[in-house]
Amino acid sequence: MTMQTTSRFFLRLLWLCAAALALGACQSPPTAAADAQAAARRAQVLREHGFVQTEEGWELQMSGKLLFDFNSDVMAGERREMLVRMGRALVGVGVGALRVEGHADDQGSADYNDRLSLRRAQSVAQVLAETGIPRERIDIRGYGASRPLAIGTSEAARQENRRVALIVPVQ
Repeated sequence: MTMQTTSRFFLRLLWLCAAALALGACQSPPTAAADAQAAARRAQVLREHGFVQTEEGWELQMSGKLLFDFNSDVMAGERREMLVRMGRALVGVGVGALRVEGHADDQGSADYNDRLSLRRAQSVAQVLAETGIPRERIDIRGYGASRPLAIGTSEAARQENRRVALIVPVQ
């Protein structure tokens, strides 16, 4: 090979590398259509798990799904399994932040119920963190008996108020 042939070969190789780099840089980020499709899938999964859209985002008042026994903050058995399935589904559609709000019934002192509701929220947050939602992206709040879902002093009403609500903030 002559020097001129080697130079041409080198220049062609250099040109091909530059063209390949230029084409690689032209790849576009996800399109608006892909973003809309992901948002629709996320909304579908949230609805399937009982979330409803509110001004703050998607909210799930977990009455009937995630109730606690009297004076308890334990997540075990079927309740825990249901929460694990839900957490995995949320992670699967890109939900990476949540607010977990604990609640209590009207029995006991306000101070005790505030602490109990916070422990309930922490218990749920721990399970959700185990499913892949970053712990630092879970906002935990305890409201005690200050935000009842069911009004009244019957056992049924009190049981509905021993709950945790999940909120997926607007993204």
